[in-house]
Amino acid sequence: MDDKLNRQRWLTAGLQTLAEVGPEGLRIMPIAEQLGVTKGSFYWHFKNLEDYQAALLEEWEHSYTQEAIQYLEKEESDPTTKLRTWITGAAYADFKLDRAIRSWSLNNTNVREVRARVDQERIDYLAKLLRAVGWSKEEALTLAQWTYCAWVGYAILDGTTTEKQLKLILSILTPR
Repeated sequence: MDDKLNRQRWLTAGLQTLAEVGPEGLRIMPIAEQLGVTKGSFYWHFKNLEDYQAALLEEWEHSYTQEAIQYLEKEESDPTTKLRTWITGAAYADFKLDRAIRSWSLNNTNVREVRARVDQERIDYLAKLLRAVGWSKEEALTLAQWTYCAWVGYAILDGTTTEKQLKLILSILTPR
């Protein structure tokens, strides 16, 4: 099997374990057994558990923030459509992994630093979208921060959004 693919399997399994069990589930042998590989496979791709955890956080940042931004930036849609796509995606996301990382960040400085960076990347992108739909720089940043804080709270509370609620939120964020 391709080394990169095998490493990706470890990362995917680790993020899934993190979402379902939490950081205490990030143990080499149980994940190796789940993948049907040996413990040696782990050490082929990662120096130690700390290196694996850092790679998981990097993968989370890349897959759940940077790729989403890159996807929207490639789209040739207007700013309002991009904003709607960003907000709708956030409203319907699976929050298990995000909640697990937020919880983990309470007791781990490295995780806290990555989580803070991801939060800022997301806020900055949301502010960019809000600027593009017509808000001033200051207004866009304030709205981005408050919208993101609401999203984090929503994720922690495990809420659900109706289509009607989503339309209201989007109407508030889009200046007339």
